[in-house]
Amino acid sequence: MALPSFEANDQTHLSRPIRSSSRCVSLDLISSTHRLTMPSEQSPFDDGFDTLVKEQLEKWKVPGLSIAIIHGPNTYTKAYGKAELLDHSTGRPSREMTTDALFATCSTTKAFTGATTSIAIQDSKATESPIDWHTPVASLIPEDFILENDYATKNITLEDALSHRSGMPEHNWTLALFSKKGPTPGSIVRAMRHMPLATPPRTKYHYSNYMYIAVSHALEQHTGERLGAFMKKRIWDPLGMSETFFSPGEAKANPATATKLVQAYKWVPTKEGGRFIPQPEHDWPANSGAGAIVSNVLDYSHWVRELIERTGPLKGHDSLTDPRTIYFQDDDLNLPAPYHAYALGWVVDNYRGQHLYSHGGGWPGYASWVGFVPEKKFGFVVMGNSFSARYAAFRLVTYLLDRQLGLSDDPTYEGQVAGCIERQTETWESSLRNEIMEDSKERLFASLPDRPLPSALHISEYTGTYRHPTGATFTIQIINDRLEADLRDRVIPSELSLVHASGEFFVGRIHNAGLDLVSPFSVEFYIDAAGIAQRVGLLLEPAMKEGKLWFDRCSY
Repeated sequence: MALPSFEANDQTHLSRPIRSSSRCVSLDLISSTHRLTMPSEQSPFDDGFDTLVKEQLEKWKVPGLSIAIIHGPNTYTKAYGKAELLDHSTGRPSREMTTDALFATCSTTKAFTGATTSIAIQDSKATESPIDWHTPVASLIPEDFILENDYATKNITLEDALSHRSGMPEHNWTLALFSKKGPTPGSIVRAMRHMPLATPPRTKYHYSNYMYIAVSHALEQHTGERLGAFMKKRIWDPLGMSETFFSPGEAKANPATATKLVQAYKWVPTKEGGRFIPQPEHDWPANSGAGAIVSNVLDYSHWVRELIERTGPLKGHDSLTDPRTIYFQDDDLNLPAPYHAYALGWVVDNYRGQHLYSHGGGWPGYASWVGFVPEKKFGFVVMGNSFSARYAAFRLVTYLLDRQLGLSDDPTYEGQVAGCIERQTETWESSLRNEIMEDSKERLFASLPDRPLPSALHISEYTGTYRHPTGATFTIQIINDRLEADLRDRVIPSELSLVHASGEFFVGRIHNAGLDLVSPFSVEFYIDAAGIAQRVGLLLEPAMKEGKLWFDRCSY
């Protein structure tokens, strides 16, 4: 699929909040006789911004973007590019991006989970079993929430889990090895007892989707309601978020929204330049409160306005944005600062002296960035149908923050922001250039001999199915004279490839649509006294440093 034509769609709309239990009604849904108008110079979507959007879509290879800007009493929305590209193989036509196009909003779900937890805590105060932020997760789901040691199991609280200070690292390798069908939040929580902690609780920031899944499961057991249903009743409906769902399936089941889901894409370089490859829907029910929401910028603009004003369902829940955890590493959407903080589903940063609360969301083919500056009554929602759209969002939002808020010039800070963009560019370009596995050998094995040792077994004797205690499995086969495993039925469809390094050591690579999901990693087979490959260890979790994850052979 070739690059689309990046024209701004005629989708610019202005909304004003119409007070009825603190709702903000989008006026593009009201008849033209009731449409309010504002002087055009007050809209952020002028020719200069449109030009910048076009540049960013081209630079980051993004098919389309949908954007909402909340500023004072007004909300502005506009769409750019394509929601779906022309499919030459099937003849399926392209679709323009619209402001009501539906996206998987991924990790921006976490802020809703934090808010839901706060509401559940408030509700519980009048019951015989009240809970608070210091309630241990295990006290709510004692049979399911068991970690690798008793101290962590008994002491990790709701607040610890939601502020990424549990000691549990990302363990993103599971997304390539867990089956897409079957797992539930409960079964995922039970598998966490086999996921090693990287550090003791409350000692270091470790971003963890699995802790959010654990809290989601705990909330469902505590409230007796499905998490998505609880969010709809207590947050979405009161805010007028009528096109927000907890899965793509829910959106498809609604006749009004069935055709609004965008097509996700990944850009893959080729000798001819490159092409967009369609990606599967982000539809993994077990993800729950870590990243299950499907929505659009119109609905999310109501959410952001409520976060700024706190006059509706979030009234009295001010602690949601209080910083809980300090961290020092720079994530790709962090603004320049010596350190950053994490609240309950929100990253807390400082932008030119202003508090900025934001959170990104990403998945192969999807990206979003949501945030607000409460002192300036300014907020933003950007959603795109490629993962690299997050970088376009960063440039567009920082541009608007400077221009719309009238912040003072600071050449030093501007240089630091430019440095962030340069780092993002390097990260993205590196992801498009797969590290050659032969070149990875020296990086992964510093003591690799000049003449590598031969493997103890014939290549065919390493084949078979290997299983981790979490239930993650893969079957190694010989494909094109190389050891590979087909993982196309997993949460993120992938392939595992192994290349011999020396002796029983190999270089491993997990890739999707021709691109690496993680950097190549070291692999070690264990050969028993009978000369049989009984186990294989993969260094899949970077936070574990030299701690391999071991998979036992269960079939030959």
